[in-house]
Amino acid sequence: MEDLGEAKGTRLFKEMVAKNGMSVRKGHTLLTQLVASGEVPFALTVYNYKAEQLKQKGAPIAWLAVGTAIARPNGIGIARRAPNPHAALLFYDFEISEEGQKVLLARDFVPTNKKVDTPLGRLPLKFVDARVMLDEYDKWVKLYEEIFRPKQ
Repeated sequence: MEDLGEAKGTRLFKEMVAKNGMSVRKGHTLLTQLVASGEVPFALTVYNYKAEQLKQKGAPIAWLAVGTAIARPNGIGIARRAPNPHAALLFYDFEISEEGQKVLLARDFVPTNKKVDTPLGRLPLKFVDARVMLDEYDKWVKLYEEIFRPKQ
């Protein structure tokens, strides 16, 4: 939407839904599994790492980025009353380290450390602004519902 403009993007997605119909599923992993099983022929939003994991296991699935790949923020947290909060913090430090990112890469996840090459390293990336994502959450949920789950 940011690249197209809200009006043009809204119109494009509404036309796609009107022309092709839409089957909304909850859960990117579920959606990826439905594509791999052949129940769903194509999905607009899957996590590439999950498609890659299934492909490595022999599933008939491939992923591609249409235009610029979208990267969104993710988080890691420590429970308020964690029994070993210092160990949790050490795990977090490992998680974002070059070595920790290599462990993620070996499991077909996409590392965020720029020192670790990934399959997405060759693709142009667009990063979702976390501030906008949080501040405008209600607006985008409402628009999503209007486009992809219209009231009959």
